[in-house]
Amino acid sequence: MATVGLFVIAVLFALYFGRDVLLPIMLALILSFLLRPLVRALYRVRVPEGIGAAIMVVSLFGGVLLAVYTLSGPAAEWVNRMPRVMHELEFKLGDIRAGIDRAREASRQIEQIAKETGNPSGPVREVVVRGPTLMEQAVSQVETVLANVVILLVLLYFFLARGRHSLEALIGTMRNVDDRVHYAMVAATLQQNIAAYLLTITVINAILGLATGLVMWLWGLPNPALWGVMVALANYIPFIGPAVMTGVLFLVSVLTFDSLGTIILPPLSFVALTTIEGNFLTPMIVGRRLSLNPIAVFVSILFWGWLWGIPGALLAVPILAILKILFDAHEPLKPVGALLGD
Repeated sequence: MATVGLFVIAVLFALYFGRDVLLPIMLALILSFLLRPLVRALYRVRVPEGIGAAIMVVSLFGGVLLAVYTLSGPAAEWVNRMPRVMHELEFKLGDIRAGIDRAREASRQIEQIAKETGNPSGPVREVVVRGPTLMEQAVSQVETVLANVVILLVLLYFFLARGRHSLEALIGTMRNVDDRVHYAMVAATLQQNIAAYLLTITVINAILGLATGLVMWLWGLPNPALWGVMVALANYIPFIGPAVMTGVLFLVSVLTFDSLGTIILPPLSFVALTTIEGNFLTPMIVGRRLSLNPIAVFVSILFWGWLWGIPGALLAVPILAILKILFDAHEPLKPVGALLGD
């Protein structure tokens, strides 16, 4: 048990401190599951896998750039409006802010009295260690993001172009014929189920984002396309993503409208849409082939979010689905797979 415990701690340390390398690898692997059927379809019409993989990578990169370019205007507009937005929030939530300021002032006075009482010789000088400037932090983050994007695209290309050959070579090294057949079937099941799951969830999230953007446009909320795209992305994080977007839409509604009855309509409409999607649409379409335990999903989101931040939370459900398929394929681990299922 002590050895197993030390092994688990070592794995956690490796996952945490190696996230800059492991995160793009895992994201490229999951994207390769999603795009691999398209590469196979191109291969059937006599397009070599290397060229098909390049087409998929370029198309994905171009689509992301187009989306960023299209939405950069509304996003920049909200960033530029932030000082005025904060002023409007202070005005509309003035009573709440006044109470918070009074509590903060009382806390500050109590701390000051405690310092003066506990230190009769006089005030203590505080030493402030200055960290990197905001510009330095922004440049560092941009460099990290660009490096991860390059690593992701290169890995995705190789997974799509050479992944099948590498897997066949690995399975070919097994001496036992039964093992070869078993792991070939496991690989095929993993590819088919994960690709179908990711494609289905992506379509559902796109429909939800489109419906949300349309409803926000009908209610008169500014930049409805921006909120629709944010909803589609946030819905990859079950439970937490919709809750965060409900709060965001409520704040935007507070800034846009004056009457309480009008303010609550956009967030309530989104709650209705996400309730229909989560309780009826997704279970009906996804079915029970890869149905996951909600407790396991929530714990997985917390765990991978803690390890890798927001990207980890986005990848939590696909990683959990991959683990469930692998556990179900191995007899000693089937109880764990049953625990992860619904």
